[in-house]
Amino acid sequence: MAGPLLPTLLLLLLSLGLGSAGQEAQDTGERIINGVLCPRGSHPWQVALFNKSDFHCAGVLVNQQWVLTVAHCHMSEYGVQMGSDLLVGGHARKMRATKSFIHPLYDNNTYDHDIMLVKLSSRAKLSRKVKTINLSLSCKDPGIRCTVSGWGITTTDEAGRNTKELMCSNVDVFSYPDCKWFHPTMLKNYMMCAGAPDGNSYCCQGDSGSPLICQGTLQGLVSTGYYPCTKPFDPVIYTRLCMYRQWIYDTIQTYS
Repeated sequence: MAGPLLPTLLLLLLSLGLGSAGQEAQDTGERIINGVLCPRGSHPWQVALFNKSDFHCAGVLVNQQWVLTVAHCHMSEYGVQMGSDLLVGGHARKMRATKSFIHPLYDNNTYDHDIMLVKLSSRAKLSRKVKTINLSLSCKDPGIRCTVSGWGITTTDEAGRNTKELMCSNVDVFSYPDCKWFHPTMLKNYMMCAGAPDGNSYCCQGDSGSPLICQGTLQGLVSTGYYPCTKPFDPVIYTRLCMYRQWIYDTIQTYS
């Protein structure tokens, strides 16, 4: 990162995250499929993106008016739900968004640069149930324990149904060579992968855009997996957010 940009960027990143550190899932869990319920209210920055009444993807509140998610979840209009672990009910807050900004180098065929910012129609009111999350100021080292959370399908068969409650799974960040071994044609340095050492943790259909929280900061977003979701589970590919701090900063500054 260029020297003159760092003080300004640090100020923005600090302003992006007002939330508390994420809690680990209560146990390692089998997977988000049939996984472990997240501790209630432990992910107040996580939002659900809806296409009309249908759940579409997850996202993360990084600013009172900005949601960070993956580019392959792009739509012309979004229903944004926050403040509840439940997809239906739970006294969730609902907002609308019609403006989204895809990374200019995003490739829909390869999922390269799979990142997007969605601008809310108005500023979200922060509370105990609605908070922002800090972006990580550095790329985390391999082996660190993180937590991924999502509303994706809960069974491994093709008839899987999305869970109605937010599920969590504890995963470890893999080294780049280990990730490359599993994903030789897909993995680039702006991607990362994580999974459980025993291969039992996995994100599947409906988990796109779900956050990877490491040491209380946002480190990645679920980008690509394979469907149907069957064992053995390979590590899941995430968009490596530490590589996109400047783009996030520039986009928010330009369009706020």
